[in-house]
Amino acid sequence: MKYFNYIDDEKLDEIFYKRPQEFDKNTEKDILKYSLGAFLYVPANKYSQIYKSVVNQDKHPKPLAICLEDAIGEFGEKEAIESLELVLRDLSEDVFGKLENLPLIFIRVKDQEQLKKIKDILIRNRDFITGIIIPKATGVLLKAFIGILDSLGLRDMYVIPIIESKDFIYKEIKEAYFREMYNSILNHKERVLGIRIGLTDVLGMYGVRRDKNFCIYDNLIATSFIEDVINYLNREEVDIPISAGVSELFNMDDEIIRQTYIKEIMLDKYHGFVGKTVIHPKQIEIVQSLSAVSYEDYMDAKDIIDNYHSEIGVKKSSSGDKMNEYKPHYKWAKKIMSLSYVYGVLREGVSYDALIGASM
Repeated sequence: MKYFNYIDDEKLDEIFYKRPQEFDKNTEKDILKYSLGAFLYVPANKYSQIYKSVVNQDKHPKPLAICLEDAIGEFGEKEAIESLELVLRDLSEDVFGKLENLPLIFIRVKDQEQLKKIKDILIRNRDFITGIIIPKATGVLLKAFIGILDSLGLRDMYVIPIIESKDFIYKEIKEAYFREMYNSILNHKERVLGIRIGLTDVLGMYGVRRDKNFCIYDNLIATSFIEDVINYLNREEVDIPISAGVSELFNMDDEIIRQTYIKEIMLDKYHGFVGKTVIHPKQIEIVQSLSAVSYEDYMDAKDIIDNYHSEIGVKKSSSGDKMNEYKPHYKWAKKIMSLSYVYGVLREGVSYDALIGASM
């Protein structure tokens, strides 16, 4: 995969100081973990949508989550599993061998029993499936899922836990569950590619739904939850990116929705999140474009990395409007350099609007 590969070379040169680079499921984890960007969910029973999403990677490259959980009706599991098996078989026979850019493909399963039900599908398609997404994850479930994958000989398959259950919300119990999750992730760090949060489920517990006039950071329930997730899991020793929560508002032709969505993504980044789950193709280009690195951030990050072991600890930034402090800014700088590989670096003076405009 390579982001923005649908933009012609001349336009790419106008926009990018440093172009995005290719990656795939076998790319080293320290790069791959930052590559999830706009993560599109597709129901497993939507054969045509899954097929087209893979075939159209040259036009709209994005990781793909094939969902066997919330996107499937209560009595639709059998049909969804059969559809998943069929579409992966057809893609394997007709498409995967011919595509230059394979997407990162993940399967979102409902529970441990369902994971066992699809074991043969996973084994047959192990060369094409990057990982398993664990909804309503806990530390215990994370360990159990990895144990099942290991028992199937799928030790190279990643997992992505989604934190979205009441265990991490209710004040009287959440601390114990966060500690358990923290320890479980540390114990299986090499297998956890990313961490996701389920804001729709969290708000739903309190009978709240998103409103197009507000971004998620205007909601006290969400901000309390986000603060806990960052505090417990966005730590140096964990070193696994956390992705921001999905928004069901996708009509980007509505200026209020569009501007609120952009504001929310900028706040996601400011709070340390990387990427964002998307529910509709209209959200993809905005999330991917806002994941690119600005020229100023790249030059600051490069300065910090290059001078980290020098005799000085602080220096004026290249823009001349702030100080680069090498020790406290080092973790940020490493993240920026990884993001620059995946999403590229904008030219000096080029805004995100230019990239979004070229992508839409």
